Amino acid sequence: MVAYHRPRSLAEALAIRAKADVAILAGGTDIYPARTTRRAWGDPTHKDVLDISGIAELRGIGEDDGHWRFGCLTTWTDLIRAGLPPQFDAYRQAAREVGGVQVQNSGTLVGNVVTASPAGDGLPNLLALDAEVELQALGSVRR
Repeated sequence: MVAYHRPRSLAEALAIRAKADVAILAGGTDIYPARTTRRAWGDPTHKDVLDISGIAELRGIGEDDGHWRFGCLTTWTDLIRAGLPPQFDAYRQAAREVGGVQVQNSGTLVGNVVTASPAGDGLPNLLALDAEVELQALGSVRR
């Protein structure tokens, strides 16, 4: 039986992730097709799900000390609508080209990075912007 976890905070999500081998669900645009394909192949990798989509602190775009932060639940639509400075214009244009409106509304910027998909529309822009990725686990943060 599949376990479905839906934490309300980042701390709770990190605690679950530290104890369980789970697939992380945010926007869901890649995990649902991938799970169906893997099941068809008989691959039960990460059968349990950690749904982080309800964690408010992981959402949004903001500037802090001259650096811009894009939370891991920030969607393509959030990027399109954000009042960002001109250096983000190409990234916003790429966001308009990602899938259809449904994918733009649910797909996340970080999901586009971590899936290693050949359709990584945002990756060239992040490289051009000299972006950094911050990873967090229970008790540690790295860039």
